[in-house]
Amino acid sequence: MAGKGQFIHRRDRITHERLLSLFSYCVIVCLTLTPPLSAAQRPTDGSNAASPLKQSTILPTDVPIELSAERLSFNYDTNTYTARGNVTLRQGNTRMRADSIQYEGSTGELTARGRVIVRMGSDVVEADKIALKLANATGVLFNGKLLLTKHNVYLEGKKLERTGTSTYRVEEGSFTTCDGARPDWRITGQDLDVTLEGYGTLKNGIFYIKDIPVFYLPWLVYPVKQKRQTGFLMPSLSNSTLRGFDVRFPFFLAISRSVDATITPRICTKRAIQASLECRYVPYEDLSGRFYGEYTYDWKFGPETDPRSHRFYVTWRHDQDLAGLVKLKANVAWVSDREYFEIWGGRFDRRKRVRYLESNAVVYRQSNNLLFQAEARHFDNLDIPDNAVTVQNLPIVTGTAFNQQVPYTPLYLSSNIVYNHFYAPIMHKQWLGSRLQFDTRVSLPIVLGRYLKIEPSITYFGKAYSARYYEHDKSLRSVSALRTDLFQLNGDLFTDLDSVYNAAFLGFQRIKHNVRPRFTWTYRPRTDSQIYPQFDESDRLDEISLVTAELRQALTGRLGPHQYLDFMTLRISQGYDFSNLRATGHSEEHRYPLGSGWTSCQAELTFKPHSLVDLVAQADYDPLQNRARQYSLSLGVMDHRGDLLRVLHQFVEDETRKDLNRQTNVNVQVKLGSTLDCFFENQYTHQFHFSYYTSVGLIYHPQCWNVELRYSEARARDPVTREIEEPDQTIFMTISLYGLGQVYRTTRDWGELLGEPTGSAETTFR
Repeated sequence: MAGKGQFIHRRDRITHERLLSLFSYCVIVCLTLTPPLSAAQRPTDGSNAASPLKQSTILPTDVPIELSAERLSFNYDTNTYTARGNVTLRQGNTRMRADSIQYEGSTGELTARGRVIVRMGSDVVEADKIALKLANATGVLFNGKLLLTKHNVYLEGKKLERTGTSTYRVEEGSFTTCDGARPDWRITGQDLDVTLEGYGTLKNGIFYIKDIPVFYLPWLVYPVKQKRQTGFLMPSLSNSTLRGFDVRFPFFLAISRSVDATITPRICTKRAIQASLECRYVPYEDLSGRFYGEYTYDWKFGPETDPRSHRFYVTWRHDQDLAGLVKLKANVAWVSDREYFEIWGGRFDRRKRVRYLESNAVVYRQSNNLLFQAEARHFDNLDIPDNAVTVQNLPIVTGTAFNQQVPYTPLYLSSNIVYNHFYAPIMHKQWLGSRLQFDTRVSLPIVLGRYLKIEPSITYFGKAYSARYYEHDKSLRSVSALRTDLFQLNGDLFTDLDSVYNAAFLGFQRIKHNVRPRFTWTYRPRTDSQIYPQFDESDRLDEISLVTAELRQALTGRLGPHQYLDFMTLRISQGYDFSNLRATGHSEEHRYPLGSGWTSCQAELTFKPHSLVDLVAQADYDPLQNRARQYSLSLGVMDHRGDLLRVLHQFVEDETRKDLNRQTNVNVQVKLGSTLDCFFENQYTHQFHFSYYTSVGLIYHPQCWNVELRYSEARARDPVTREIEEPDQTIFMTISLYGLGQVYRTTRDWGELLGEPTGSAETTFR
């Protein structure tokens, strides 16, 4: 008997909802095979994301269910509903198709047989048979397959069963994120037991590439946690000729809803033992921070009796809003010795040597017109053997009144008061003590007509000193004085000329051209600074009478309503100093002609007509020597495929024409195909005529995995002998599987591959 109708009875709707719930549990089983975010990376503000069950399976009860079948029947003796022949169930965006569906009212069991297909949005479940027990929401899928489209996950099993409220079992199953009948990789297992918010256990697992078994997993335990919970994270294992076997066992502590920590014991069999602690806290929106510290017993750093074998590194960041709109920011970094980062600086780019660490704590309060700030700062110079000779500037207390109009006058006033205290444990050839300086500026903006603007101003620099000059920890002289002879006069004259072009160009609807010529004059009188301390550059205010001419041009394009882009700016400036005539030099041959007060000509160009093109150029040209003292050029070009070319060239020289820095960096990325990219990076120093870093490699990234093969070569120049050291040549390979992350990584020294004894080898399984 053929039939078709609308099932709108509430019991029938709930029955279907429970059916969909089991399908959702299959999705959960699939998700347990993909690693969730590390618990250490989850937010600690107490918020929890909704569970996948609530997000994707519980449909509104007021949505009707449509049933169509070739035959519908009801057995009054067994209280059984049966639909046969091309059966289709629909509710919202969920659709189920089967050869037959049977529901037993007395037992609450529902069974779908024969080419069962369920589509929930874009996700698909296929099975030969589905049996559900609606009373306790358990059930079984036989010969089931599932496609989770969002993560492109395929789960297949001979038997997929929900055995309890949060427990599941998969028999003879497989998992992959690859498309196709023969996936590039898959993991099969005889039994998979899963407990939500607990762990998944895989027995007799095999990893396949295509149809080839690669390695055997007799037993595997994996965390299946959607919430922050205390427990072990994934350990890591590596092997290195420098550190030996390197094993880490991170343990996560969910202390509270807003505080968590990660403790990581580490063992390096050839080098050291280490323990690290990372703590994160966000108890309130206006209070947050992060602490990280690691202790290392490095028995190869020095003799066994050398206390420096006990090494550590600590960093702490803290942000907090205090009472009365007062804010606190602290950033602390502390390391035991200057060589620590050479071996254990994994958090830093190894091509860049860590030369200093700076710690500071700032308390400040800012309003519309005022700023008060107190800062404690500590500078740790890693380039010198003893940091005790480094001058520390603490505390620094600052009060600032921003530029604002004086009531009932056309004048504008701004002021800045700063107190500094300079201190060093070892005192040698340096000024130490206190300084109070108060800089006050008064300006008078004047507008002449529609275009011309003039702004004269005067700035007074008052300084009070209480300091001593030391050599070998002995005070040679002291100064307690108030300096009142410092002031500066400024005059600023400029105008703006604009023109708008309606013609379309470079994809812009209109283009605005702005030209701003500017003339400034700065004057400071001659003063006697020999008797005053020289703490920093602010104490070295030389005589000056400088006139500077500047021309700035800007092109702004209109992309659409309220959409504008400054795609090109050009600034050129040149000055002449009437008082400082540059009559001194390092030697007679480098002296400039008397009366040559011309300053360097500075130019800066920025050109970004499109998101795929950018050009930035800067230059400092000396007209007296007829040469560029410094310049830089950065050009980046990209196409819509993803090909990239970036070139950076920079040059700086000192007064004696000696190169301080001259280098060229090139970065190229080319797509050789839809799944194959190649890249090249080179950093070349023209001063010493060698490349201190070169890298070339390939990245193969098909649909569900990728492999990166990189060769790199790093060189350095010995600062003492000035000889170029032997290159550090390395091959680096990374294999990643979509859905499982990086599972294999190998790094080997290039020289070792050639049979040389030097170098290091490292292999990591994750």
